[in-house]
Amino acid sequence: MKSTRTTKILAFSSFLATLILAFILIGVLQNQTTSGPGAGIYLLVIAMVGVSLFNMIQIMRATAEKISADDYLQKSFAGMDEESYEAEPEKNEQQKEDEDNHRLDPAVYEDKIIPQQDDDQDLTKFAESLLSNIAGEFDIVQGLFYVRTKDSDVFTIAGKFAYYGEQEPQDFKMGVSLSGQTAKNQKVLRLSKIPENYITVLSGLGSSSPRSLMLVPVIHQERTIGLIELAAFKHFTRSTENLFNELSESIGKRIPEIS
Repeated sequence: MKSTRTTKILAFSSFLATLILAFILIGVLQNQTTSGPGAGIYLLVIAMVGVSLFNMIQIMRATAEKISADDYLQKSFAGMDEESYEAEPEKNEQQKEDEDNHRLDPAVYEDKIIPQQDDDQDLTKFAESLLSNIAGEFDIVQGLFYVRTKDSDVFTIAGKFAYYGEQEPQDFKMGVSLSGQTAKNQKVLRLSKIPENYITVLSGLGSSSPRSLMLVPVIHQERTIGLIELAAFKHFTRSTENLFNELSESIGKRIPEIS
């Protein structure tokens, strides 16, 4: 409202200044010439004053329309119940929290994710099938499955999903790096902020960086025997983190059978 009032004042001041300048111009020309200003000068001054007047009217009309529109919006919001107006953002936050805390049944996802036992299945086939099943359920865009080498604290790659790289994923040791520390803690690590270029996903549409990363230790008989890295464009929820904490040992039971 303050800006429209200022606009009106400036428009009127501009017209008034033009009118004063017109009279001054006529007075100066009349003093400098004995016959007075010609008809052309009068027409020019009238045209100048007319244009200024037209501009002022247009500005006044535009600001009047803006004020009426602002008044309409203000009355519309004033007529709303204050609690119902503020409830929508709170409802959205509550929905996010409910979704985040919603418990996913491990028994259901165990059958969907963990591959069925197959006589021809080796560790690599098991790992890649597991990652593919996880991708189908949770929309991951890249996945890695590491296993712990026998009688060692070193983890080496066993299976990949949608991985792009000129070199194989590097091995890591227990307690070293994020992956190693997750394997040592035996708790799922969920990251929503990934450093730039930490992971790159390539497709026919180009390359981009995932928004979320989840590291899942694979445990068997209280010992970490593997680690799964999952990357996604959307954020993993707390319910997904809790689910994989519960599925960790179920996945671990299968590895000794096929390794």
